[in-house]
Amino acid sequence: MVRIKNRYIAVQIVPYAPVNTLRLNDHTLSKCLLQNVEKYYGVYGLGILEHGFRVKYCNERTKIAIIRCLHRGHRYVSSILPLITLIGDVRAKFRTLYVGATIIQCNKFIINHQRQFLDRMMGQVASAKERQDLFKRVMELDMDR
Repeated sequence: MVRIKNRYIAVQIVPYAPVNTLRLNDHTLSKCLLQNVEKYYGVYGLGILEHGFRVKYCNERTKIAIIRCLHRGHRYVSSILPLITLIGDVRAKFRTLYVGATIIQCNKFIINHQRQFLDRMMGQVASAKERQDLFKRVMELDMDR
């Protein structure tokens, strides 16, 4: 029996124009990434990536996503990320935050990163109810997809 090794890439989406929320979902991100891999690496790169490729997590508020791909194809994805300038209809770029072998380690990194984001954002929010709403929206990690 052969063990299938995955790599998880945590990325932050940085829009060129200041936007509070991006209207992006996991399907849009995966379509964008696969199109760019095909553009730069051709059918060979697309064939290597297609099997285990999936966007596992996408948070519109913090603009963070987790991408899963097979071990042999993660270099294709990580080398394409700096070259992408258009995601769906939004001009933006990717910033690689973390590359890990397990989703648990990636989750730990994302939680620490989101806590730092919350610390910066809490100073800008006036009421306690808005702070609780912000905390709920930012710290939700829905990996069930």
